[in-house]
Amino acid sequence: MRDGTTVVKQGEFLYDGVVTCDLRIVLSPVRFGTGDDEDPIEFRDDVDVDTFYVEYGSTTERGVFKAGGGGHPSLAAAVAAAEAALGVTAQLTWKEDALTPAQASR
Repeated sequence: MRDGTTVVKQGEFLYDGVVTCDLRIVLSPVRFGTGDDEDPIEFRDDVDVDTFYVEYGSTTERGVFKAGGGGHPSLAAAVAAAEAALGVTAQLTWKEDALTPAQASR
């Protein structure tokens, strides 16, 4: 996990219907840019703004997160993206939220 990020939601899903994998959403104080000089500045550069990222756990080692999705402006948007990416067959289950009510309203 990067410095300054906080885990705000955690869950589990079944990969290929049999392998239990972890999933988490982290809150970062930075929306990371692409770093590509050919991209417009609003996509290229990092921006200091709260951003939620979905991180998918390894299929071979629990607690290791090596894959992730794009940044989202809200927790609700990140949850929706994770659920859409995994689909209904992954049997995603969420654990209790780690956010305070003030953080959840971001």
